[in-house]
Amino acid sequence: MPNPIFRLKELVQIYQGVTLKRYENELGSQEQIINSRNLEQIYISGELSISQLDSSNLSKYRLQTDDVVITIRGTPLKASLVTDEVKGSLPHQNLAVLRVKEKNLNSVYLAVLMRSQWLEKELSTLYSQSIGTQLLKISQLRELEIPLPNLNTQNKLAELFLSAERYTQITLETLEKRNSLTQLTFSQILEGEQ
Repeated sequence: MPNPIFRLKELVQIYQGVTLKRYENELGSQEQIINSRNLEQIYISGELSISQLDSSNLSKYRLQTDDVVITIRGTPLKASLVTDEVKGSLPHQNLAVLRVKEKNLNSVYLAVLMRSQWLEKELSTLYSQSIGTQLLKISQLRELEIPLPNLNTQNKLAELFLSAERYTQITLETLEKRNSLTQLTFSQILEGEQ
């Protein structure tokens, strides 16, 4: 039996990130900004940028734990989850935020789905070209139809993806260490230390 299909707007609140220029203020507070480079892993990571902004009207943009942040402009689709460590930071205007409003939707599953090759194929026809830059409109996201398996299946798919991502990370770290050792050995031989 196929999984039920829902429009994304039925399951999540969707909004675009902050247009920083609109809120820049030398006397404003320092705010942490999430950019597309922070969306390489399933959980937002890396050093966040800082901007001086007038924060009096920014509360509606502040990220909450388990929000899913996705790229909508400039790069192929990336998606990551907000953790407690970055809660309260602000998403850049090239990003959109998906805030789960349905109890039957696991936010990790949603992030995994948004990172999937399956969805990338589905979205390929939706991307607009804006001066050579890929652009996914918020209105298109709202109408995007996604499959919603039962919560147990969502949890299993999320765990499968997290396991694969952990394995990939361990493999990359091992390759990096091997490369460093190879370079060290190469240097030592050339310098006559061995």
